[in-house]
Amino acid sequence: MEAIESLTVFLQTSITPIVLISGVGLLLLSVTNRLARTIDRSRMLAGKLQDRETPDRDKKLRQLDILYTRSRLLRNSIAAITLSILCSSLIIVVLLTMNMFRIDLEIVGKVLFLCSIGAIICSVIYLMIDVTLTLRALDQEIRTLSDPPEIG
Repeated sequence: MEAIESLTVFLQTSITPIVLISGVGLLLLSVTNRLARTIDRSRMLAGKLQDRETPDRDKKLRQLDILYTRSRLLRNSIAAITLSILCSSLIIVVLLTMNMFRIDLEIVGKVLFLCSIGAIICSVIYLMIDVTLTLRALDQEIRTLSDPPEIG
């Protein structure tokens, strides 16, 4: 009977990190999709820039620079999300160890939880910087279109 109670307690306490991993997984999916689109667009621009006579070459180079910056931000966001998942997974290991061996590792679990939440916050900050940069680039594009160059 004690084994069943012990397993029940372990499963109950494991729910939070498991839910955290699931939620963060959706964030990871979103960020990796953004990174894939950024890389695809970068490759397309790089291909066009192979021709030295490409029209609007300077504009395309600026776009490529922005895309590279965005890719680095998204990479950092993905790294932070991955760290969060790792910490959440380690919480489950700590809980299992505490349950199986009756060792008090509560402080370790709390530190891992704080690290996991901190990593999520960092990831979202990187993501928001990326979104802001994307909107600035779009704003520049729109301004270029609305202010046609003067002829003559």
